[in-house]
Amino acid sequence: TVPVEKLSTVQMIAALLKDNMRTVNGLVLITILLAMMSLAKHWLSDPYRFPLEVVEVKGDFRYLDKQRLQDAMAAHVEGGFFTVDVNAIRTAAEQLPWVYKAAVKRVWPATLRISIEEQQAIARWGEQGYLNRNGEPFYPEASGLVLPLPSLAGPEGHELKVLKNYRSVARTLAPLGIQVASVELDSRRAWHLQFENGVLLELGRVETRERLQRFIRAYPTVFATRIEELKRVDLRYSNGFSVYWQQLAANPETDTQG
Repeated sequence: TVPVEKLSTVQMIAALLKDNMRTVNGLVLITILLAMMSLAKHWLSDPYRFPLEVVEVKGDFRYLDKQRLQDAMAAHVEGGFFTVDVNAIRTAAEQLPWVYKAAVKRVWPATLRISIEEQQAIARWGEQGYLNRNGEPFYPEASGLVLPLPSLAGPEGHELKVLKNYRSVARTLAPLGIQVASVELDSRRAWHLQFENGVLLELGRVETRERLQRFIRAYPTVFATRIEELKRVDLRYSNGFSVYWQQLAANPETDTQG
C-alpha cells in the first residue's frame, strides 16, 4: 500500500475513480437484482398463471355443518397458489362455534388443503353453551340440539374450575353408584350438586370436600335404603346435615342428622 502523501494527483484521481466504479457497479447489480425480484414476485402472484384447482376440506364432522363451513371460507379462497390468504381462511373457519382448530396449507402445484378439528363437547354450560375438554366454552347457534351431557354452570371465567370440580366429585361418588348430573357454582361461590335421580346436595362455599365426605360416610346407613325417597341434603353445617325426603315436599320440616 502506497501512502497517500506519496501518490501523484493523477494516481489519486485514478484510485478514486476505481473505487467509485466499484460502488457504481455494486449499486447497479443491486438495482438489477431488486428489479428481477419484483418482476418474479409479480409473475408468481398472477392467479391466472398458478391458479388453485383443488380445495380439500378434511375432518370428522358430527355437529358441524360442512356447507356452512365452506360458505364461511369461500370469500377468502381467492387468488392463486402463492397469493391465497391462508391466515384469513383459517380465521374464518375458527370463528364458527363448532370449529376448535383449523389448519390451512398449500400443496404444490395447485391444491389448498384445509384440516378441521371439531369441538368435542364434554358438558353443557349454562343455558346454551358447551365446554370442550379444555374447559373452554363455546356457544353454537340455537338449533334444537341438546346433547345428553352433564350440566355445568358458574360465573364467567370459572368454566375450568367448575369442570375440574365436576370431574372430582364424579370420581368420588362413582363407588356408591351415584352419577352426577349437574354442578353449579353460584354468584356467592357456593356449590350445588344434583344426581341423575334428582337428589340435590348443598355443599356451600367452604370445606366442600369435607362436607361431601360426610355425606359419603352417612350414605350406607342413612341414604342407601331410601335413596328413592331422598330429595335434598343440606351439608352446610359444622358437624351434621339436614335431609329433605320426598314425602315431605309440601312440609318445611326436615330430619337433621348430627
